[in-house]
Amino acid sequence: LRYAFRSLRRAPVFSALAVVSLALGIGANTAIFSVVNELLLQPLPYRDAERITTVWEVAPGGRHQNTTSRANFRAWRDQNTTFQNIAAFSDQRLNLTGTGEPEELSVQFATPEFFKILGVDPILGRTFVPEDDKGGQSPVAVLSYGLWQRRFGGQASLIGDTITLNGEKFTVIGVMPPSFQFHIKQRSGTGRPAELWTILPMPVGPGANERGRFLGTVGRLKDGVSVEQAAAELRTIHARLSEEAPEFNKNYSAEVLPLREQFFGNVRRPLWLMLGAVGFVLLIACANVANLLLSLATSREKEIALRAALGARRTRLVRQLLTESLMLALLGSVLGLGFAWLGIKALVAISPRDLVSLQSVGLNLTVLGWTLGVSLLTGIIFGLAPAIHISRLNLNDSLKDGGKSESGQASGSRRLRNALVVSEIALAVVLLASAGLLIRSFLRLQQIDRGFNTDNVLTMVVRLPDSYREDPQVVNFFNQALERVRHLPTVRSAGIVNFLPLYGGLGSATGFKILGRPEPPPGQGPSTDVRVVDAGYFGTLGIPLLRGRNFSDTEQREPKQVILINEALARVGLGQTEIAVDHAD
Repeated sequence: LRYAFRSLRRAPVFSALAVVSLALGIGANTAIFSVVNELLLQPLPYRDAERITTVWEVAPGGRHQNTTSRANFRAWRDQNTTFQNIAAFSDQRLNLTGTGEPEELSVQFATPEFFKILGVDPILGRTFVPEDDKGGQSPVAVLSYGLWQRRFGGQASLIGDTITLNGEKFTVIGVMPPSFQFHIKQRSGTGRPAELWTILPMPVGPGANERGRFLGTVGRLKDGVSVEQAAAELRTIHARLSEEAPEFNKNYSAEVLPLREQFFGNVRRPLWLMLGAVGFVLLIACANVANLLLSLATSREKEIALRAALGARRTRLVRQLLTESLMLALLGSVLGLGFAWLGIKALVAISPRDLVSLQSVGLNLTVLGWTLGVSLLTGIIFGLAPAIHISRLNLNDSLKDGGKSESGQASGSRRLRNALVVSEIALAVVLLASAGLLIRSFLRLQQIDRGFNTDNVLTMVVRLPDSYREDPQVVNFFNQALERVRHLPTVRSAGIVNFLPLYGGLGSATGFKILGRPEPPPGQGPSTDVRVVDAGYFGTLGIPLLRGRNFSDTEQREPKQVILINEALARVGLGQTEIAVDHAD
């Protein structure tokens, strides 16, 4: 090892080039593997996570949606025989008031079975029990570890105290561990992980929203039950629901997804492709360093020949040269860890908020073990061929004056170096071509006309407390808020919408009927997404009005049954036809 270190020190430029090349390859591999390990290889932080699933509805036309209605959820829960438990949940925003500044929280409403299904115990207090769902008592709340630390200073005495959410008192009953997160983006959700959990109301009877599809569903399979068996049973249940309520469930079905597929199914293939791509980068680095070693070997032929003449066996020479290559690889891995740390930070920064597990990606023992293994394998790969080649030197030719020969040995060296150069260029061309196609696709996506302009547009979300019970109160609040925003010196225009473009909402898949046309059979009628906006919304987002007019001031102040439709809906032949909107929610 000391001799290897001295040899590398005598060639500082070569050593620096080799170490930096390997550091880039090893660092890229370590960064991507850390993400693959966290998302695809590590067990999910739930007890027996392989038995936990989510349930989706499949709408007519094959469109999947991860929400269902209260009525359908009850049917799934009460009629199935394949699940131990099924729970429903819904994400909302609530305002936390009381001590300190008011703060908007991401809150997950869930039925009492929720935490039992996930199999995660609190670090303080308890989670939900069936009695929490009964009326006549203060609603309960379970806090995330982050909220408990940030807002309440990690006080253990908080258990049993009350907090105020949207003007209502909630009793704190537990605190979840730091690693606990459960986030499935819903059309009606907040777009960020929950910070607090409370009981989901499940009213029955007149006035209850039984058919609106806004509930997510998670279940735990019984022992020995497969995902396919559970899906088949739920499809059978859904077929009965279609017959009982065809106006809501006709041509709908159900699908069961394992929890890992739910969380990471859309990123599995890209992550494996990225790991393969950085593997190519490492192979290029290996070919590059092997070529450098072969070039360096020409200046060491006399040294190697002299050692062989003094009695060094071939295995001893190969071992010495492999020691030098492994030292290069280990030095490259140390520097590569720095590159990996920067790469992980960049990946987490640009990742979607839905990938909540990515926030915990780091250089843990598994990743460090991977880096060490990659380093050793890399050292052997790029060091073995030069070591074997130089150990086959012709002693007579190598010990002559000048120490170099034009024999077949030199010719073999050139052929090996040429082969390494060809392989290096071939791998680089594959990567460059793939990267070029990816960048071109990305640029073309940026050029797609989305129908609105997001330049210099800021968005804010405001959820009013339950004290705003009447529509005139709500309208008056937003009108006043909008006027104040419009009068800010840096604001050019402002508008209101209930759900932003490209983001779902409770207006998704709202059915409608065209008056004067035959009514289609249940479940086969047209549907569309619905947004509630004011007249300033279109101008603020730069949405052009192709025909007709915008909403008038009177229509904004008083309930008027007028709508604006987009060009896609107009193409189906609606024109200025009257439309009766059948609100499912």
